[in-house]
Amino acid sequence: MSFARAGLLMSAGVLCWALHFAAIYGFAGVACARGYAQAVPWAVLAITVVASVGAAAVMRVSLRRRESFEHWLAAALAGAALIAILWEALPALLVPACA
Repeated sequence: MSFARAGLLMSAGVLCWALHFAAIYGFAGVACARGYAQAVPWAVLAITVVASVGAAAVMRVSLRRRESFEHWLAAALAGAALIAILWEALPALLVPACA
């Protein structure tokens, strides 16, 4: 496996988390500024589902070939990213959006 491909594989789960973070907080900020607070929980839910599927896919692909360190690390980081994705979606789903 090339260096670039291994690096992309190992960081794919963390990239899913970073994109999720930017998308939910960016959307919430714009929606609150424009007066669309009722759309925030639904958008956060949709973005969370997409990001969770992405991180779970990275984890699944990496676990198939976990005998190499790169695949093991990619699976572990994607698992941690999946937990972070679900954890950061909780406040957006439980607390009023534009309070």
